Amino acid sequence: MSGGFDRKPMGSSLLSKRGTGERIIYVVIFFLFVVYALALLLPFVWLFINSFKGGLEYLDNISDSKPFSWPTNFLFDNYGKAFSMFQYGDNTFFGMLGNSVWYVAIVTVEGVFFSACTGYVIAKYKFRGRDLIYSIAIVSMTIPIVGALGSSFKLSYDLGIYNTPLQPILSCAGGFGFNFLILHAFYKSIPWAYSEAVFIDGGNHFTAFFRVMLPMAAAPILTLSIMSAIGSWNDYSSVILFLPDYPTISAGLYFVKDDLIKESAPVYFAQLILSMIPIITVFAIFSDKIMTNLSVGGLKG
Repeated sequence: MSGGFDRKPMGSSLLSKRGTGERIIYVVIFFLFVVYALALLLPFVWLFINSFKGGLEYLDNISDSKPFSWPTNFLFDNYGKAFSMFQYGDNTFFGMLGNSVWYVAIVTVEGVFFSACTGYVIAKYKFRGRDLIYSIAIVSMTIPIVGALGSSFKLSYDLGIYNTPLQPILSCAGGFGFNFLILHAFYKSIPWAYSEAVFIDGGNHFTAFFRVMLPMAAAPILTLSIMSAIGSWNDYSSVILFLPDYPTISAGLYFVKDDLIKESAPVYFAQLILSMIPIITVFAIFSDKIMTNLSVGGLKG
């Protein structure tokens, strides 16, 4: 290369700066992570291969202990059947897809927004009971979900929002949880001088939050929104418990699992593959932003 530059791979330069013991540890850790990654990918490879098989061929391969054998004939029509055979009650595949879209939108937008509001207020405003509210938010995260499930179910039923779209709207309005902790830490790191500048220019507290503070938190909010969308798309237990008449894709797959596996397991596998495509696409598009904005210690400002 012209100019006298001798570029070396980043990995080799990092290893060259380490001692012998550190190199060994580095190689061992790298090997463990490779094994862990392969262990995560293996079920998806198995699922993809078997989604193209016939029902009898799949059973024969399982009985012969050959789960990863290639299909004799690739049955692409399994994916066509995945649409027509994916039905729970009066809900078709596209009906459950629509339920997934509005459910994910409500849980993501409302959950992250309210966490941004509560995180900002508790981080930037001094008032009596602020530390107590923060402590309660921390302690509530240590309570297992099953510990509050009974009370949540009864509250939802008593309020008359059980099995209605109002249920996710009201249940996500708490503003606490993991999103709250991340956004609270982010707002703590922002100087109050930004809000004071808004007050000097004649703005109020709402102007300071919506025009200055909230846009400054765009990076962590985007990251948390992506993570929340992925989690709510895969969440089937909440839908089964609180929205049985509005099954999402993940809940529908749970409902039809037993009957469809008996009828045609490869078609069910094709349905699983189709249900993963949207969320894998979203993660692939925004993975760089997630890794950039999230670090081991929290969020970068």
